[in-house]
Amino acid sequence: MGLSEKSGLMLVVMLLGTPGVGKSTVGRELASRLGLRLVEVTDLAGGEEEVDPRALSARGGSMLTKHGGGVISSHIVFKPRAVNVTRVIVLRRDPLELIEVLRSRGYDEPKVLENVESEFIGVVHWEAIKKFGERLVLQLNVTNRDLNDVVELALRAVDDVSVGEHLDWLEVLDESRLERLLRYLSSARLH
Repeated sequence: MGLSEKSGLMLVVMLLGTPGVGKSTVGRELASRLGLRLVEVTDLAGGEEEVDPRALSARGGSMLTKHGGGVISSHIVFKPRAVNVTRVIVLRRDPLELIEVLRSRGYDEPKVLENVESEFIGVVHWEAIKKFGERLVLQLNVTNRDLNDVVELALRAVDDVSVGEHLDWLEVLDESRLERLLRYLSSARLH
């Protein structure tokens, strides 16, 4: 019996990743297919631009308890208070693709650089492991996958951590893409 099938347990899935990886889109569909409420970090921020992770923790725990579980979509890694998280899924996207996604959303270059660097070195994944432990955390590469494929993988991942993928962009990107990324990162730093 999988985690999502055990009766009496509140199902809580944390869907994490840098901005632009598809958390909201995947989260809506994943929550719908699991019959859960999607809670986005903006729902918990209460209109505050800079929000304290402790406030997110308290608000997230309260909302999940009230609704009997849910899917939380966030770029900020936090543990919902007084709630056991079932699975933490970190969505990842090719950093070169991420540049284009963030630019298309109107991010300024310093914000693009900050988020691309974060994705490249795996900051969200690392923070998730520190906060939740390796046993609950897995990564899914959304690059070149359509929404249905990603959601299907995420659904399987709720019950089976082995669905996760090892992802290190230094290993994954071919030499020419890695060179392009490193040129972007170094030139963006100079400006």
